[in-house]
Amino acid sequence: MDNLWLALHWGSPIGIGIFLVCLGAMIYFLSRADEISKRTKAFAQEKGLDKKK
Repeated sequence: MDNLWLALHWGSPIGIGIFLVCLGAMIYFLSRADEISKRTKAFAQEKGLDKKK
């Protein structure tokens, strides 16, 4: 168990790699969600479905 902790700890190359993969995936999914949100708003505005105050 102690060896596994050393292999996956933040200072090891495996731990840093896992962190960078997770960080990249989070950034990718956030940018993808932002793009979908922008398209949805543009579609609603084009069709006249947006709420007018």
